[in-house]
Amino acid sequence: GEAAKLRRRTRALVAHGVTLFLDVRKSLERGYRQMDAWLARTATGELEAIGALIKLMRAAIEAETPLSHALTLSGQDLAVHEDAVLLEPPPPVPAPPPTQREHVLHLTVHQVGLLAARFKAETTTSVLPLAGAIDVLARAAAAGEMPPAWRKFDRSVLQEACRLFVYQHHFMVSWAALVYALSDVPAPEAEELAAAARGLSGYALKSDGTVGAMEWSDHRLWFEPASASEGEEGVDADQGAVAEAEDEDAGFNRIEALKAQLFNSLAMPREPGAAPRLQHERFVLYACDSVPKAFAAMAPEHDGAVSFDELYALLHRDDIPIPSEPAVVLPAHADPFSKDVLNRLFAELNCDPATDRLPYLLIANHPLGAKILNLCELYRVNNVYEVLDNKLNEAGSALDI
Repeated sequence: GEAAKLRRRTRALVAHGVTLFLDVRKSLERGYRQMDAWLARTATGELEAIGALIKLMRAAIEAETPLSHALTLSGQDLAVHEDAVLLEPPPPVPAPPPTQREHVLHLTVHQVGLLAARFKAETTTSVLPLAGAIDVLARAAAAGEMPPAWRKFDRSVLQEACRLFVYQHHFMVSWAALVYALSDVPAPEAEELAAAARGLSGYALKSDGTVGAMEWSDHRLWFEPASASEGEEGVDADQGAVAEAEDEDAGFNRIEALKAQLFNSLAMPREPGAAPRLQHERFVLYACDSVPKAFAAMAPEHDGAVSFDELYALLHRDDIPIPSEPAVVLPAHADPFSKDVLNRLFAELNCDPATDRLPYLLIANHPLGAKILNLCELYRVNNVYEVLDNKLNEAGSALDI
């Protein structure tokens, strides 16, 4: 009856359940086999991508070339991203610093510095015998450290150039004044010289009147722009060669280089091994092309009225003592500007050498004072380039022989 039916239904359900479980088992085994195949294909693709990556890297290493692009593994795909730089390319070769255009006759700032170094190697003072100064110029020209025209000049032409800077009373060439003249610095006005003297004296050591490189760079001189707004336009057009060179030499700041060169050329160490320092009174006197300007530069706080010691220093510009140089004192009979002569001048003017100051006009209008100033050849327009240019024009093609 009912029990038999229940047993038949139970057996039928068991058989159907077993069949279902067998079907699920087959489906599961088939799924596993399919996943194994997928994993095998994926692993094979990734290994091939890694192999390609290794091949690229090995080729780059063997060729010693950098990988310039990012390499990315995305599954079995190897992606090269050209917009994502993995290794920065080597920096471009830096452009050479701007240099000053070389002139046929005029020295560049760098050439003036080389010439000053040669003079310093010959002497520890700012003067040199005439023959020695000519030798230095000739050696510099032969070494290619001067413009092309200088290599054509013989010793007679160089002597004529050097004689512009010879002391009448002891026949020594002021090589420092020659270097300053070759630097082509525009001539300042008396007021500009007085301002430079006042400014530099505020930085100078009281013991010897010298300034260091930092103080020198901090003080603005007459050939520098008056304000930052002027930029690198330089000085006015009527101030000479500096402004012209500033326009010609694109990218080269001649004013900045000129100022640094003046310090390096004219500064001397106070003692061996010490940093060089510049005697500021000498410098402003080198810039004077007339005696009235020298008075203004020597006594800027007194409107050019000089004391006895200042007048003596003005007439012995390159003998202003600094510790690194031996003192030069000529015998009274060999020095037309000796202290005996200046004492006589003060006496004839009824002035006390210890306390009184003499303005330029008072000295120039006195017979003895006028004689003294006429004998002083330190402060005149010594255009050495004009002299040499005239020599070139006179000789013409004869110098090319």
